Amino acid sequence: SRYQINTTNILSVGYEEVNQVVEIEFKLNVIHQYYEVPLDEFVAFMKADDIEEFYFNFIQCKYHFDVF
Repeated sequence: SRYQINTTNILSVGYEEVNQVVEIEFKLNVIHQYYEVPLDEFVAFMKADDIEEFYFNFIQCKYHFDVF
């Protein structure tokens, strides 16, 4: 399941705990899946004051991802 996010570029975010996959749905109809993201990193992401800034600084540049 995904959590609805209201930012400039991100529509929703989901997390699959067993495989540690973060799924981010962007407003440009693109989905990124980031792999091997620990639960505590996902929690910090969701609690961030600025979710997009956290995404750019800690998720995008750090984890391997596929585009769907």
